[in-house]
Amino acid sequence: MPVQSTASVWNVSKSEAIARGGMVVADQAVAAGAGLAVLRDGGNAVDAAVAIAFVMGVVEPFTSGLGGVACMVLRRGDGFATVIDGSTTAPRAAREDMFGVLATGERLGMYGWPATRDNANNVGYRSLGIPGMVGCLLLALERYGSLSRGRVMAPAIRLASEGFEIDWYIGLAIGTYAERLWPFAETTRVFFRPGGAPLRVATGFEPGDRLVQPDLARSLEAIADGGAEALYRGPLAAAICEDVARNGGLLTIEEFATYEARELEPLRTSYRGHELLTVPGPSGAVTAVELLNLVEASDLPEPDSVGERHLVLEASRRAFIDRFAHLADVPGAPFEQLASKDYASLRARSMDPSRATPEIAAGIRPPPAGDCTTHLCVVDKDGAMVSLTSTLGQGFGSAVVPRGTGIVMADVMTWFDPRPGTINSVAPGKRILWAPSPMLLLDGDRPFLAVGAPGGRRIMSAVPQVVMNVVDHGMGPQDAVARPRVHAEGRPSILDTRIPDQVREELAAMGHEIELREETFFSSHFARPSAIRVERDGTLRGGANPLKPALAAGIDER
Repeated sequence: MPVQSTASVWNVSKSEAIARGGMVVADQAVAAGAGLAVLRDGGNAVDAAVAIAFVMGVVEPFTSGLGGVACMVLRRGDGFATVIDGSTTAPRAAREDMFGVLATGERLGMYGWPATRDNANNVGYRSLGIPGMVGCLLLALERYGSLSRGRVMAPAIRLASEGFEIDWYIGLAIGTYAERLWPFAETTRVFFRPGGAPLRVATGFEPGDRLVQPDLARSLEAIADGGAEALYRGPLAAAICEDVARNGGLLTIEEFATYEARELEPLRTSYRGHELLTVPGPSGAVTAVELLNLVEASDLPEPDSVGERHLVLEASRRAFIDRFAHLADVPGAPFEQLASKDYASLRARSMDPSRATPEIAAGIRPPPAGDCTTHLCVVDKDGAMVSLTSTLGQGFGSAVVPRGTGIVMADVMTWFDPRPGTINSVAPGKRILWAPSPMLLLDGDRPFLAVGAPGGRRIMSAVPQVVMNVVDHGMGPQDAVARPRVHAEGRPSILDTRIPDQVREELAAMGHEIELREETFFSSHFARPSAIRVERDGTLRGGANPLKPALAAGIDER
């Protein structure tokens, strides 16, 4: 009897975490451990989220940190919900023509904007803006936490001061971004061996190098002692602005002094009877909500079927085209309208369940998104939920570390179109249009799902697909975040290579221009979502991304 030949398949998976006394999901195990310790000490979901976020800024300095931005949606056990927005704006001295756009046709950076002279909108001192993460975290802690700054920041301070052994993921990140970092002497001093060689990862024969960040530890201690004032109106602001001025940047001490994180009313909508809470305004959430509304307005095919993949791709194309055409921090931007059910009902009429729409006005086609953001979810014993996204923009942000601070600064200007005359062009004081889409879903008046992701624009298609997997198909959070996904912003239709050949072929026959992408340990073609699901009996189930050192973990009831 003939034997059909096969090849081995590399499958990477994680088991689901289950608990009843509280749960966290974070992109590094040591950060998750810090959050669990806070919950064990009697802290609430906000306390744990803040502790995790500060630790992530130490152990993944390429994804988030004191120089970055953040936003969170939180809901207390008593039902009160709010959003804390730590986004930022272009400097007051910014101008729409400040970056010389090159006529080469090349596109650079996480969002694939036209290349600029010296890539100055994506790297270096002219790409900087006021960091908002510290303001976001400490405003949330002050208003809704229960523990002191010193307690929740202690794990981050200890890790920065004592250091930690480099693992494969962090070593890979530093090596990947080395050419981006080497032009900056202070950054190279902090993150590389003397002479510029990358830090060594542990092998079976030799230990790995330790990343010790004493300057960052002192910055964290100053913030723990003095609060947000230490960063925005104290010696840290002075040190940052002195370094920026020496190197041709635009930030001023006056701008630091006037920065405030904002507390906002959540964007409230629903998906198939589940109330959904997320971030309003110029984030990724409006686009993610529009995608979900378009799916809800259509007949739901079987999970993982050709019909479901087609529906998500067509909904994603429309949501992104609307985003590119209409959204930015400009007067009259239709954020609420694009997130409405009525608009989705009208927009869905143009979607044919049997054919890809041949011509939808194309938006920008970016290169594969980088994994340069981090997301965390927390649910505590009282049913309080937090979904928090923080980022530096691209990997290691601007690549700038102001001398003596240890703080990696975000490349804020990467979120603006460097071309003059577009809806999202640079303008002084203009707020960034960025991608985070943290969400909380309810089952009646009970907590049901906390979900979010890092991954640039891919966040806005990934988070809705996780929501669909849980709500429409009854999946647990681990299966929901690990399932192969699709993405589209116009053409092409981007598919995970794990999607079966038959589905790909049928989508192509329906008119989709197929582009396959293999998700690896350091790519982020389809974002990297995480989630916590709350069952009706109070059981907490956590799902973490299988392709990075993320961890879902919980504690027992007490």
